[in-house]
Formats: sequence, structure tokens, C-alpha cells
Amino acid sequence: MAELGDRVNVMGPQPIAGRTPVPPAMIAAAERVLALLAAGDATGLAAMAAPSGVNDLAELAAAATDAGARGGAPERCEIIAAARVNYHYYVKGRIHRARAEPFTMQFRLGEDDGRWTIREVQNLSGRRSAWTR
Repeated sequence: MAELGDRVNVMGPQPIAGRTPVPPAMIAAAERVLALLAAGDATGLAAMAAPSGVNDLAELAAAATDAGARGGAPERCEIIAAARVNYHYYVKGRIHRARAEPFTMQFRLGEDDGRWTIREVQNLSGRRSAWTR
């Protein structure tokens, strides 16, 4: 049989690639976003936002502040899920309060010169979809 060269290019079952580790800086940035939302710090959130995410972030901050006014102080914040698409990370997070339903959101983070910025956000509270389970 003739030599086929590099075997990785041969058709057929291919090995499954290893998982790409989540950068600790991205997790720290996501936790910071959740903490700023829980505290209602719109200025701190705006400092982390890319130009594409500023308007959506202002709406989300207002909704989180409103939920905080009804539900009391935040008890805890958690990252529920994280997914990577190319060089952007989608993070689903939740803020738990004592007297209200959890406030759930999804945001996309990207890195610019070592600085993680919020590219877009979406309020998932009160919605029913695969992301809200």
C-alpha cells in the first residue's frame, strides 16, 4: 500500500480534541460583573463595557437595581454556565435575593489587550427558554 503521508489528514474517525481551559481572568471578570450588578453599580459596569454593550448594559443594570429594591440585599451570586465561541465567552449568571425570584442574565465577554469587556447582555429573568432552566 502506498504511503498516505500525514495520517491526521486521512478521512475517517478523528481524535476528539481536548477541552480548552477557561482563563481564570475571564472567571474573575464574570464574577466582578455579577458583583457590580448585585451592588447596582452602573458606573463600574459602564467602565467594563465595550461600546457595543453599553446600551444593553444600562437596561440590565436598571432591571437588576429594580429587582434589588424589591428583593432586598443580595445573598449570593453564581455563575451557572460558561461557553466559548471562538475568542468570546458566554456566561450565564444568577443573583439570589432573600425576598425575590433569582435575577438571571447572560452576557458575552471578550478580551482586548488583556482587559475583559462586556460585549452584550441579555436579561433572562421571567423568561422561559432553554437558557432559563
